[in-house]
Amino acid sequence: MKFLVAVLVLMASIVGLGSAYAADKPQILEVVSPGGIRAWLRQDASVPLIAMDFRFAGGAVLVPADKAGAAVLAARMLREGAGDRDAEAFRLVLADHSISLGFDVTREGFSGSVLTLTENQELAAGLLRDAMLSPQLEAVALKRVRDSMVTSARRRSQNPTSLAFKAWRERAYTGHPYAVGTEGDEETLPGIGTADLEAFLAQVLNRRTLIIGVAGDIGPEALGPLLDLAFGDLPDREPPAPTAPLPPMQAGIEVVPHPANQSVIVFGHKAVSRSDPDWPAALVVAQILGGSSFSSRLGQEIREKRGLAYGIGASMRAYKNGGILAGRTATRNDAAGETLRIIGEEWRRLAKEGPTAAEVEDAKTYLIGSFPLSLDSTGSVASVLVTMQYYDLGRNYWQERSAQFDAVTLADAKRVAERLLQADALLSVVAGQPEGVTSSF
Repeated sequence: MKFLVAVLVLMASIVGLGSAYAADKPQILEVVSPGGIRAWLRQDASVPLIAMDFRFAGGAVLVPADKAGAAVLAARMLREGAGDRDAEAFRLVLADHSISLGFDVTREGFSGSVLTLTENQELAAGLLRDAMLSPQLEAVALKRVRDSMVTSARRRSQNPTSLAFKAWRERAYTGHPYAVGTEGDEETLPGIGTADLEAFLAQVLNRRTLIIGVAGDIGPEALGPLLDLAFGDLPDREPPAPTAPLPPMQAGIEVVPHPANQSVIVFGHKAVSRSDPDWPAALVVAQILGGSSFSSRLGQEIREKRGLAYGIGASMRAYKNGGILAGRTATRNDAAGETLRIIGEEWRRLAKEGPTAAEVEDAKTYLIGSFPLSLDSTGSVASVLVTMQYYDLGRNYWQERSAQFDAVTLADAKRVAERLLQADALLSVVAGQPEGVTSSF
C-alpha cells in the first residue's frame, strides 16, 4: 500500500506540479544552512515530495585517458552499497521508502539527484551522505558493474551512430580532454580498480564547488539542517584547475567505414559561449536551422522536400569554456553525398540571407513556450535551479528568460546568423558506406 501511495503521489507531481511551477513567477530563495551549505529553493507544498539536485565541478576531465570510464563507473558504484548496507540492502531501503537516488557524470561535472516523500527526507539525506562519504566499492559489485560497462562499450564499437560521434569528438577536440569518451572502452575499462574510483571521488566531492537546487514540500528552516546532514561532512578544498578552452576545430569530412545500410552523419562547428550576449539570438537561429525535423530549414530541405532522411536536427551545446552548434542525421548510403551538400547549402544560405520575420517569431514562440513545458515534475525544477547557478544566470533568470527572447529582433537574428553559421568551418563525420563521399583529412 505504501508503494502504491508513493506512485500515486509521483504521478500527481508529474501531471500537476510542473504546470503550477510554470504558471507563476516563482520565488527562488537562497538558503544557507547552519554549516554554511548554500542552496537555491523553490518551495511548493502542493505535493508531499522533495527533489534535490546537486553538482560538483570536475567530471570526466579529471580522469587520465588510460582510465577513461572511471568517472562513470564511480557514479554507478555509489549506489552499490554504502555505510553498513551492502548493495542489496542499500537498494532495498531505497525501494521500501520510495526514494530515488542517482549520480551522473559529464565532461565538466559530477552530479546527483534525490527524490523523496517529505516524510522520508532525513532518511534520504542520510543515504545520500553515506553514498558519497562511505561507499563500499566492494570487489564483486565493482566487477559486475564494470563488466556491464565493457559489454556496452563493445556494442558501441559496432554501432555506426556511436562510431560517428566518437570520430567527430576526436577530430573536434584533438589534444583536449573532451576528445576522450566519458564511458571508456574495451581497452580502458578492465584496468580500472577501486583505487582509481577513490582517487576520482577524492578530487570531485568537494564542498567548495558544490551547487544545489531544491524544489518541493520543504521550507528554508527545515532545508538548512537537511543540507548539513547530506553535505556537511564533505571536504572543503581547492577546486580542480579549470579545463582549457576548446581548441581550434578542424574542418572537413571524415568517413568511418561500417557495413550498414545507412550512413550516419554528425556535423557541427564551434559556436558562441553560454555567457555571450548573443546566446539568445544564437538559440533562435539554431532553432530555425535545425530545431525541428519537420519545420526547420534542414528538416524542410532534407526530410520534407526530398525524403532523404526520417529526421535531422541541429542544436546549441553549452560548455563552460565554449559552445558548439552540432547535429546529426541518417540517410541511404547512396544519398549521403547529396545530404552533406544540402546541409552546407542551407548553412550558407541562412548565414548570407538571414531568416525571415516569420521564422524568427516562430522560433521565439517555441523557445519561450517550451521552457514551462519542461518543468513537468519536482525533479525538473530542481535541475533547472542547478543549471541557473552553474551558468551564473541569477535567481531572476526564470522571470527574465522570456523577455530575453522577446528582445531578439529580425536584425539581431540576421547579424547573429552571419556570425554563427560558418559553413567552411563544418566538421562532418559519415559512418557507413557512403557513395560519393571521401575523407578530406
